[in-house]
Amino acid sequence: MTYRVAFAIGAAAQFHDLPERARDALVHLAADLAERPWDGVTVLPPGDNPAFREAVFGNGHGLLAVHVNDVAELVRIFNIVWLE
Repeated sequence: MTYRVAFAIGAAAQFHDLPERARDALVHLAADLAERPWDGVTVLPPGDNPAFREAVFGNGHGLLAVHVNDVAELVRIFNIVWLE
């Protein structure tokens, strides 16, 4: 099963402000999340809702916050942080 990956409005703006290598790394992670939305991600604190997750990307420079909706088969990216 392949999930759709969508950017929330704020995350879409963040994506366009990223350096090229960060965008490339994020696209690679998004493709992985579409195939395996529960692998390589951790539950966001306080951990009450396991649908809210985050993943590290770009050799540890990036942090991605997502919501996984199994019913809609949708991974929604809602926050992107890139540190260099």
